[in-house]
Amino acid sequence: MLAENKPSGQWPLGPGVEIVREGPAGLYALSKPRGVRSQPKEGGKDAQALFTCSYSLRDEAYHIPPDKGGGKVWLLHRLDGGTSGVILVAREEQTAAEVKYAFAQHRVRKRYVAVVFGWPERVNAVWKDRIEVIKEKGRVRARPGNGSWAEAVMKERGRGQGVAGAMSLLELEPKTGRTHQLRIQCSQRDLPIVGDRTYGDFEKNRALAKSTGQHGMFLHAERVKVPFRGNDWEASVEVPKHFDISKL
Repeated sequence: MLAENKPSGQWPLGPGVEIVREGPAGLYALSKPRGVRSQPKEGGKDAQALFTCSYSLRDEAYHIPPDKGGGKVWLLHRLDGGTSGVILVAREEQTAAEVKYAFAQHRVRKRYVAVVFGWPERVNAVWKDRIEVIKEKGRVRARPGNGSWAEAVMKERGRGQGVAGAMSLLELEPKTGRTHQLRIQCSQRDLPIVGDRTYGDFEKNRALAKSTGQHGMFLHAERVKVPFRGNDWEASVEVPKHFDISKL
């Protein structure tokens, strides 16, 4: 084997990244802060990525230096740079293949929490939309359109009034994995995620940032549950304290 048993604390983790759970067969859950990228955009190294060592776009894996344990760490899925929360990696190639297959088959359950401007019409709902992925100036973007169906289950956790008006704390469970899906679905219902610079309410973002000093996006991957070799393996990362809408 490679260095599966090497103390994982030696890994060259990115700023603020922490290991939150170690699973079977080299499966790991990490906590990614907002502002840290899941991977370098063009491969290579990136001091603001999940790991600060070299990343291979072909392998979809980080290459750990020999003095940090050596071998590869495979990235199993991605979070937007502005999204915080739990993200999975694997130390063994076979484990990576099995978990990626589970993602591809939509058998992985993910739960997000978001702070949004506005109050939903209902405290529980199933959202269904078509989302079209486009490329603009070398960037991948998504928009409501005639693309693939996107589905998510929404549950309201709380609501209040902040400096920018009505605000809610939403629990979101996507049933599909479209690009920027939750951000678009929230925006489509006049519930833009706080701090979203692409699909959000820019005026309210500025007002809240000026009042609180909070400039990032309020979207957090709270939990992931993946079927793995006959069992469900689950990992979670606590919702950040700054998501408390009573203080916004």
